[in-house]
Amino acid sequence: MELLAPVGDLKSFYAAVYNGADAVYLGLQSFNARIKADNFTLDNIKEIVNFAHLYGVKVYVTINILIRDNEVAEFLETVRACVRANVDAYIIQDFGMAKLLLDNFQNIVLHASTQMGIHNLSGAKFLEECGFRRVVLSRETKLEDIKLIKAQTNLEIEYFAQGALCVAFSGNCYLSSIKNGNSGNRGKCLQLCRLPYKVYDGVNILADGYYLSAKDLCLMKRLQELTSAGVDCLKIEGRLKRASYVAQVTRSYRKLIDSFSSVDIEKEKARISELFSRGQFNENAYLDHNFNIINAKNSNHKGRKIGKVIATTKFKNIFKITLQLKEPIGQNDAIRFVQGKNQFSVGVGNVNVLANGLVEIFSTQNIPVNFDVYLLKSERKEKALNDFVRYLPVNFYFIAKENQPAKLVAIYNDVSVSVSSEMKLEKAKTAGVTYDQVFKQFCKLNDTKFILNHLECELDNVFIPVSELNNLRRKIILALENIILKKYNDNLPKIIEKEQRPVAINTPKNDFYLISNLAELKNAKDKLGIILAPDEYGIDYINYLISSLIKKGINQEAIYLNLPIVSTEEEIQIIDSILKQYKIGIIANNYAHLRWVNQYKTIAGIGLNIYNNYTAYYLLKLGCENIIWSIEKNQTSSCGSVLVDGYPALMTLCHCPFREIYNSNCSNCQYSNNLIYEDEKNNKYRLRRYKIKHCYFELYSEEKYQKVTNAGKIYDLRRF
Repeated sequence: MELLAPVGDLKSFYAAVYNGADAVYLGLQSFNARIKADNFTLDNIKEIVNFAHLYGVKVYVTINILIRDNEVAEFLETVRACVRANVDAYIIQDFGMAKLLLDNFQNIVLHASTQMGIHNLSGAKFLEECGFRRVVLSRETKLEDIKLIKAQTNLEIEYFAQGALCVAFSGNCYLSSIKNGNSGNRGKCLQLCRLPYKVYDGVNILADGYYLSAKDLCLMKRLQELTSAGVDCLKIEGRLKRASYVAQVTRSYRKLIDSFSSVDIEKEKARISELFSRGQFNENAYLDHNFNIINAKNSNHKGRKIGKVIATTKFKNIFKITLQLKEPIGQNDAIRFVQGKNQFSVGVGNVNVLANGLVEIFSTQNIPVNFDVYLLKSERKEKALNDFVRYLPVNFYFIAKENQPAKLVAIYNDVSVSVSSEMKLEKAKTAGVTYDQVFKQFCKLNDTKFILNHLECELDNVFIPVSELNNLRRKIILALENIILKKYNDNLPKIIEKEQRPVAINTPKNDFYLISNLAELKNAKDKLGIILAPDEYGIDYINYLISSLIKKGINQEAIYLNLPIVSTEEEIQIIDSILKQYKIGIIANNYAHLRWVNQYKTIAGIGLNIYNNYTAYYLLKLGCENIIWSIEKNQTSSCGSVLVDGYPALMTLCHCPFREIYNSNCSNCQYSNNLIYEDEKNNKYRLRRYKIKHCYFELYSEEKYQKVTNAGKIYDLRRF
């Protein structure tokens, strides 16, 4: 199983490589979903890739955002630079850009980003047919669906095992974009899900906390199940985390993969928690159908409780704070004082160590007595992690014979190389070169990636200058690096760029009403097409809705079923049985739905995030009759359709918010449409449910979404 580590800057890159990653994923300064990270540049990407490849580590570049039409030329140039740097693969979200690369770069290796929302066999099969080599599955993917994908495709499967978990279904969170103009699909998410919310039923406050903030993943205990299910790559989230965090998580999972039975998982979890933890881990993801993902008490690093404040006194212009601690702290540590909702974070300066676990620190903050002390960062442990370097063990074989050039052979794994001196060696006038003298010069490899593991010598009584030994050492290392990289890069697929062809689209401007029930039709003013988004996907209920619409004089040809963004493969089969019974059109909102593109009239829907003409072009070429543009796109097109009015889903949730709020379960269902989430700026959000076999929820704003366009118009008549 491959271990894939996150790299947001140079320090994290070295941390991942040195601590045992098999591959790293990183972004450049544009076109990646972690644009706030330091990232890498077109100037240093080749150097980074070469360093990784010397260690046998693969490099995956994230080009995982939606691309504007006016960015395509720069996007392609970025990929060309990465191709020249021998990047191993590309993690991509934008379907149009993926097809463009597959059409124009022969043999390019593409991994479908988790933002593409692949979570069932139908979606995976579709992308395999398109030319993808790997799918980074949505975190919401069930274990049973992982097994199906592995059994019935040749795709590599990548799955998140550790790190931050988005509360919304991957790729279809529009909250930050619609409310603040900063799209997660463009790498600029403001993480509004991590804010506190009051939850009430319209009258009574039911809860107050971080009710959209998910626990971090930690799937250590389920590693063997994931292996058995066919997961090829375990992925660690964290391109915005510190290098020390990357080092520790990579190290812990390396141990686990290499020797599961001998690892103390609780100890490894504790080590990770010291670097970053929101207080609780989600140890099951969504692998089963029984999960609890929200941590309403903490939305950021909680730290570890280590003591209490026992006294605070004024000292000159600051405060002297006396702490009772169960472990020491030091200069440059970070601690937090907590009592209830009151919190103060401080950096530690001078520390006076007293007797019996008492210490004194100084702060401008007046911290009250009895506040708990949490350790957020230990400078000593951070330094130990950041300073760790793993060298590559090399064996040298040195031959020094009279009247022959000196010869040095280096062997690393299955690679060997030799270099020779330019001069022939002469017999020593006094004592000849010794093993110890050779070893002393050849072990001076600290400025390289290598460490001398073993040295063998065949020595005549010859003289060789120290300068020549040093020269041989430098030459052999350079030659060894070159041959390792050549052997690695020769095994990469040769990517051949073909001529790029311009695309053009021209589709009808279809107008629709979007409804979930018949009562909403009373707000319809004209006879338009109908997009039916029912709250229950059952044969009997769909039959009732369609027959009722036909009785109202609506042509069956004008009725389209809005397919749900999330559905297990088992639920896909339920939808398939519905479609077989009713020959109506479909709105495809996930790539899984394109399995039906040649069977039913298909419109590519909002859920596919159609952001540029290339995505539209390729979806039409596949057989879609029309498109609905992303609600995040600035509308300049006059073809296709655009949602112009209503209350679209800003998040799709796979957990049950009512279970979290009411501490209920399915046998005691508390669902109603009057649950309201309110943030600190008085923005209000509601929930609506749709059900197939399982329940899913859509979070939407009470503030109406409106847009002006020259394209076809979709009026969302659903109300709260």
